[in-house]
Parts: sequence; C-alpha cells; structure tokens
Amino acid sequence: ANIRKSYRQTVQQVVDRYYPGNSPADWYVLAAGDGDDMNSWLKGKHMKSYGDYMPSTLSEKVAQSQLPKELKTAFDELSTKIQKRMGPATYNALSRALLDFSNQLVPYLTEQRYAGRLIYAGGDDVLAYTNLWEWDNWLWDIRQCFRGEKDPEENRIAKLTGFKSLSREFFKSEGDFWHWQGDVEATTLPKRPLFTMSQDATISFGVVIAHNSVPLAIALENLWEAEAEAKKHQSSDGTPKDAVQVRVRYGNGNQLISTSKFDVFDQWRSLLTLMDDLEPSLFEQAASVWQQHPAPVIEAISAWVTAFCDRRDFFAGKDDVKQTFAQAFTQWLETLWDRTEDDPQKRQEEIVNWLKLAAFILRKRHIKLPGEAS
Repeated sequence: ANIRKSYRQTVQQVVDRYYPGNSPADWYVLAAGDGDDMNSWLKGKHMKSYGDYMPSTLSEKVAQSQLPKELKTAFDELSTKIQKRMGPATYNALSRALLDFSNQLVPYLTEQRYAGRLIYAGGDDVLAYTNLWEWDNWLWDIRQCFRGEKDPEENRIAKLTGFKSLSREFFKSEGDFWHWQGDVEATTLPKRPLFTMSQDATISFGVVIAHNSVPLAIALENLWEAEAEAKKHQSSDGTPKDAVQVRVRYGNGNQLISTSKFDVFDQWRSLLTLMDDLEPSLFEQAASVWQQHPAPVIEAISAWVTAFCDRRDFFAGKDDVKQTFAQAFTQWLETLWDRTEDDPQKRQEEIVNWLKLAAFILRKRHIKLPGEAS
C-alpha cells in the first residue's frame, strides 16, 4: 500500500509539472453497446420479399420468357409479396456478420484506427475503453460498420492533402460488405470482404466519461444504466433504440446526462469540428439562453439561432463563419427536436444537456503544454 501511494504521488507530480491545466489523465471513457432487436433478426422479421434477394435481371427474363401466364403470375407474387424465410444459408450469413463485427471490425477500429482498448466483443455486444479525444468518432465508426454504411474514414481521408500513403486506408462499403482497401499484410484483417448486418440493423450505446477520481465500479454501474436508457429512448413517432446516452461523471459527484438518436449525435459531433477556433463558451451561452428563452415551436428555431448568433462577440466581423455555424446549429436543433420524444420538458432538457456536453468536450480536449501561448 505504501509503495502504491508513493508511486501515485510521483506520477501526479510529473503530470502536474507537464500538464498544469487539463491533463490527458484526468478523464477516462467507457462505452457499452448492444444490437437492437436481435431476437427479431433471428426470427426473420427483418427479411424482405424474395425478389430483393434475386438477381436484378431475373424478373425481366421471366417476363420475356415463354412461361405460362400462371407461372409468371406466381413468380411475381413470390418476388414481391412473399417474405423470405430464414434458411440455413441465411442463418449462416447472420452468424458470419456478427462474427466479423465482433472479431474483425470492432477490434480493428478500437485498437488500430483509434487509441482504445477492447474489453469484450461477442456477437452484437461491445465493451470498450477509449479516450476523450476520439470517443465520438470511434462510436460513430462502430455504428456505421455494424450497419454496413459507408466508412466515415473515407470522407476524412478525402479532406487530407499530401497524404497519398493514406489514400486507401479505409473500408469500401459494397452490398452490405466492408472490404479493406489498405495493405492487408499490415493488419490482422482477412483479405475477403467482411459481412455486416445491413442498413436495416441498429445498435444502441451507453457512454460514460468519468473523472479519474470516480471509482470504476460507479462508472460501470452508470454505463449499464446508460445503455439501458439508450434502448428506451424514443423519437417523436415513438420509435425506440438506435440511440446513445452519454453520461459525464464529475469528481464532485454531479453528472450530466445527454441522450439522442444516432443521426442527431452525428450532427452534434460535426458541430464540434466545424471550425478550429470554436469557443466552448459559445455552447455554454447557448445553453443558458435556451434555458431562459427556448424556441416555442420547431419553426422558430431558425430565428432563435439567428438572434443568438447576432448577439455573440465571437462572430464580430466573421459573417461567413457566423452563417456556416448558424446553418449547422439550426439543422442540429431541428433534428434533435424532431427526433426526441414529444415531451416539451424532456426535449428542452436534452437540448440544454447536449449544449453543455459540447462545451465540456471542447474545453477538456484543449491541453496546454508548458510554454505554449494561450
């Protein structure tokens, strides 16, 4: 115990010396995810009609063939009206998609693309450790690979200049498969395309950002609660799941809870990188003004954002910057409004909490080194 205490003090002295402000060791991030409605996938409830699984030219060939009219009618009914049943090949594909997700894609994204550690991945379940700077991008990439959507890294690389060596370090999404475009020899990834669950699948996550003084047991308890609350989160039309809940656990015992659908989360994280010099206080001011004078209806959000931006000194002499921010801010607020349960109080709380979370993330991500100018 004495040795541990002495070692801890030595480490703290080094941290205080080189990171007098924010420290990279101040916060740790845990994330837990679970696929939505997996029982219904196993029962075949998400299967489409047989025609969706046939070659695109087959219907045309049948229509032009000399088959009797009765057979053509039966084929049309089979291809358009009858839902495909779950067979051995379909179960095998479902199993392979979950195996590729947990054994290939999640480990690569967590530990090679990002500086995290995978604690557990099995089927549609994920438990991982990540960091304050990458957790939002990592989370979005995990969600996209589960659904077989376009790899977000492809867009990020497209924005880079002078990095031709990175031009193929991403997955190509084709027909619900993710196919690695980089050097296979440099990774543990197989050469074959990797199965995904398709764009009809969704996954929900709980995320806990905890101060280093918060015991791991408390962080884990909040993590399971956050995942469960994400599963319950409903949009305005009553649709649950496909959501994320982020909890910030401060050292003083307080916490900040933000919950939204994943498409809202994607717009929120884009706001954080909209411009290089975006001030955290901008989001704090927005949260304060919204608490006091929220937009009464969704149609008033655009006017509310315009009035808010016009009164901010940050945008003085920056008309182009103000317009860009106002458009993105308005879009996010409208999407959050529309995709949150139709409860005025709950909706207002979510808007304020996400704004406060944005300010917290931006402020804590800035690490000032000794001798660095403010």
